[in-house]
Amino acid sequence: MLIKIGACALIGFCAFQNAAWAQNKVVSGIVKDAETGEAMPFVNVALMRPADTVFMRGATTDMEGRFNITAVDTGSYLLQASFVGYHPWYAHVSMTADGELPQYAVAMRRGTTLQTVEVSAEKPIYLMDGEKNMYNTKEDPSIQTGTASDALQNAPGVEVDAEGNITLRGVSSVDIWINDRPSHMNEEALKQYIKTLPANAIERIEVITNPSARYSTKGGVINIVTNQRVTRNELLCVGLNSNISPESRPMVNNLTPWVSYVWANEKIDFNVYMSGSYSHHNAKAINESTLKDSTGAVSRYQKYTTDNNMPYYGGYAGMNFNWNIDSMTQLSAWVGGYPIRDLNSHYSVLTDYVYNPFVDSSHYATTKNRGFTSGVYGGAWYEHRYDTTGRKLSVNLSGNYWSNSGTSDLTREYTALPIDNLERHILGAYYSPSMSMGADYTLPLKNAWELEAGVEVGYSHNSNDDRCEENGSLVNLRSYHAMGTGWSPAAYVTAQKRWGGFTAKVGLRGEGTYEYGELSHYGDEKPLKLDTFFFGMVPSLHLSYQTKDFASYSLSYTCRFSQSEDMMDYTLFRLYDDYTYRTGNPDLQKSYTHNIEAAWNKYFMGFGMVSLNGYFRANENEQGTSYAFVNDPVFGPIYYTYPDNISTSHTEGIGANLSYRPTGFLNVRFNATLANYGYKYQGLDTNALSYSLRLNVWAKVWGWLEIYANGRYSSPTLSLYSVSNARSSVDMGVSGDFFNRQLSVHVSVNDIFGWAEFGSNTIAPQYQSTGSHKYNSRFISVGLTWRMGKMELESKARQGGTDSAPQMK
Repeated sequence: MLIKIGACALIGFCAFQNAAWAQNKVVSGIVKDAETGEAMPFVNVALMRPADTVFMRGATTDMEGRFNITAVDTGSYLLQASFVGYHPWYAHVSMTADGELPQYAVAMRRGTTLQTVEVSAEKPIYLMDGEKNMYNTKEDPSIQTGTASDALQNAPGVEVDAEGNITLRGVSSVDIWINDRPSHMNEEALKQYIKTLPANAIERIEVITNPSARYSTKGGVINIVTNQRVTRNELLCVGLNSNISPESRPMVNNLTPWVSYVWANEKIDFNVYMSGSYSHHNAKAINESTLKDSTGAVSRYQKYTTDNNMPYYGGYAGMNFNWNIDSMTQLSAWVGGYPIRDLNSHYSVLTDYVYNPFVDSSHYATTKNRGFTSGVYGGAWYEHRYDTTGRKLSVNLSGNYWSNSGTSDLTREYTALPIDNLERHILGAYYSPSMSMGADYTLPLKNAWELEAGVEVGYSHNSNDDRCEENGSLVNLRSYHAMGTGWSPAAYVTAQKRWGGFTAKVGLRGEGTYEYGELSHYGDEKPLKLDTFFFGMVPSLHLSYQTKDFASYSLSYTCRFSQSEDMMDYTLFRLYDDYTYRTGNPDLQKSYTHNIEAAWNKYFMGFGMVSLNGYFRANENEQGTSYAFVNDPVFGPIYYTYPDNISTSHTEGIGANLSYRPTGFLNVRFNATLANYGYKYQGLDTNALSYSLRLNVWAKVWGWLEIYANGRYSSPTLSLYSVSNARSSVDMGVSGDFFNRQLSVHVSVNDIFGWAEFGSNTIAPQYQSTGSHKYNSRFISVGLTWRMGKMELESKARQGGTDSAPQMK
């Protein structure tokens, strides 16, 4: 209801603004070849803001070389005409309320060759600007005939594999923004957007590895800025993705059919996306642990061997609507939903020895889980630009409802104890509605200053009920009810100043969280009440300098704070598992992380880019999991876990990146990092070095075939009370476009040598364990996409819904 009310209010406000701000000025003309005098069709003509060349309005010439840019507001502009193989043409335009409508005769001169196109020092291909590391796609003529996927391969630190998966510095937890706002796309939707968006429709790609106070995310951000609008057209896409593993049963691990339809004109674009997903994975896990009592003597030994069988069924449907109300005002809305059916079973063999006195509790166990998850979401976004200087206001509203219900049945057969077998049945239900809203205002000032301020507020409510029965009787300690509500207001302000090639940006963000709720085991007379409030400040500073010879320098600092979002972590309430329990810590404090990054990169024409970066992270009161021993009267000698604060921890590292890029369609990258992590806790001062190596090769041949190969290795890595095992893998793949990109096919092999295995060792003083997890990571991935219709520019083909939808893997 709140989403409907908000959307209606935004539409009404937009209608009012439309009447107030609508203009009817036109910039028109004709484009010809300066040498031959022939008319030039399909030339891109754009009106840009003179201060920073931000795109405002645009058009494409017809077969007679004529163009008309309509609905232009009064003000000053820079008019640009661009075409591959020709030098760009520029002119200054001044639109007055009662002046004559300008007519322009554009004469474009040919360049020499693509290999010798001059790139001006004022607009290099790569540059740093404040917190942003930018790749100016429109200044790279060698990539203009490709797609957004091709362009992303050349953005600093970004990789796109044969399936379309995007990583930043080897990490997949990256937020994708489109035109300065979150993309609201699920995984498959984003892949199709990247594959269908032409590279010549992209102005630039902005990469932010250490986001400022402007962003609530704690990961990286990639912002794709498009430069053109869509004339009336429509596109229907149908696709099928599948993973095949000859070594497992069933051979087909994943099957995902999907369909997307988009209709667009200069004012409106409308998109519907639907998909289904089936997956079936098998995995084997081994875990061995030793528990010591307060004297250091071994009190319990356990070893698990588990075979996991995990089938999964799901679906997704989403719709997007975008309306360009006038040249200065935009409105977007989205809605969608998803059902998921999760079925899995586990067969375990447990060796369990309890000492002092000695008891052998070894047994077999079979677990079957049945779960159903569903969710709906919706939202709206509105933006108005007041003039051509960059002054603008944006407002957003979104909501989500997520629920989960399921059952778990456990059968335990004892082999060493003369007791009855255990039959356990758990019935659980969980639901969570949430909502967020925000507003952002940008104000350019004189002398190249720019201010940005915004407010955000989030609301969430969670309710969880678990009922546990053993051999037909209710177990109160394993049955509980939890209910909590949270509010999270935030406000931020940033200021940016430019002096030639130097940019400075400072920011400050305030974030608060207010949570209240109650917890109780079944049978408790009085529930445990909770009422907490957290508040913290997030400052940021970003400095960058760009030289005329394509060298960039940057230095940034941010301070982020975090606290657990689970209210159970702040109480002594117990959640019991088989041989342990989890409790909270009323003294748990929020933690602060200070991030400092410094980088240098140098772009060499005809070769590529070399970069060095260093970083330092200092953590105060870092939150982690601690272990403690207890001789429980019901469960015997067990350990329990609770969240705790480390006194200090630190991470420092250096990285080197070499990118060999002789053409726009060949990229060879090598990345190496060396890091040290250390912490101090309860008298322990632990440090360990780790390193990682990554080699990526991507090439596009014959204009339609992509070849991809990637190899990576990570050494053992230390964290609090834990050391993760080394990891390595090699992937290869090819993809091709056929019939003028109507058909796309990709085939890749994941983990060719079957090396992928995840494991870690726990090294707490009273609890040590070794564990590994092996699954069928070696498989063949095949994908087909068929496109029907013609999109002159596919930058509106936003197939999909929202990031709140589950990732269909």
